[in-house]
Amino acid sequence: MKRGVFILLMTVALSVPLHARQKMDFMLFNLGDPATNPDNDKDFERMATQFSAVIAPMFHGEAESRGAEGFELGFGYTFTNINYNNRYWRNALNDKPTDMQVPEFYNGADIHIKKGFSFGLVVYGNIRYYVLTEMVSGGIGAEYVINEGLKNWPDVSVGAGYNGLFGGYDLYMHQVELRAKVSKTFVAKKEIKLMPFFAYSHLFSWAWSGRLGGFWPIRPNDPVEYATDRAGNPFYFDTKFLNIDRVLIGFKFARSNFSFSIEAGLPFNAYKAVNLAAGISVIF
Repeated sequence: MKRGVFILLMTVALSVPLHARQKMDFMLFNLGDPATNPDNDKDFERMATQFSAVIAPMFHGEAESRGAEGFELGFGYTFTNINYNNRYWRNALNDKPTDMQVPEFYNGADIHIKKGFSFGLVVYGNIRYYVLTEMVSGGIGAEYVINEGLKNWPDVSVGAGYNGLFGGYDLYMHQVELRAKVSKTFVAKKEIKLMPFFAYSHLFSWAWSGRLGGFWPIRPNDPVEYATDRAGNPFYFDTKFLNIDRVLIGFKFARSNFSFSIEAGLPFNAYKAVNLAAGISVIF
């Protein structure tokens, strides 16, 4: 059963249609050109800060390892709002937010895996595809469960992980996360488990761009045609180092080997971005 579920979810992930650059992909030329946007450096920092909250991994439930037999495979859907009416988003996206062409949210389809070990360690990984883009984010990490299964005490875990953005063309981003989580399992009628959890996450993010302007011959050895700047002056954004704090709260319901979870994340300093996620998973 474990193998069948894994193959099914991987098939779904690999079957996600990846087309030419879509509405929510980045096209940072207008954001970066000092001739059209004199406040470009600050706008890039604002946009990258909010998008750092977009790709931040969710927590997927309780602070438990379930020992050496613990294994979870799940599928989720996450969306995070963006300030798409602001200049820095209008200039950053491939399509402009007019006539409802661009959603107010980045929508992501998510697959995650968690594996527990007998000494309280949990290793996890996730990959997320963003709808109306060619972009994927993903990463790995580990948590250590300090308290687990004590009758009168909550379960507590701490951890760290890496997350990155892939397929962004103009935008590149890497992210290191520190996390702490508290949860408690309640059992109803010996069948249904309710697991509320509360978590804190700190994100260290690095965002930068590729070359956004300059001289490129359209055809080999053709000095006449230009892609952008006839003066041949390239421009790009230097690396921005960003710090974001998040508080997350959620609930997980489990019966037999199946579970459903819902959680919300509030990044304090990411221009009012809010994460919401829901998912189902198979627990072994």
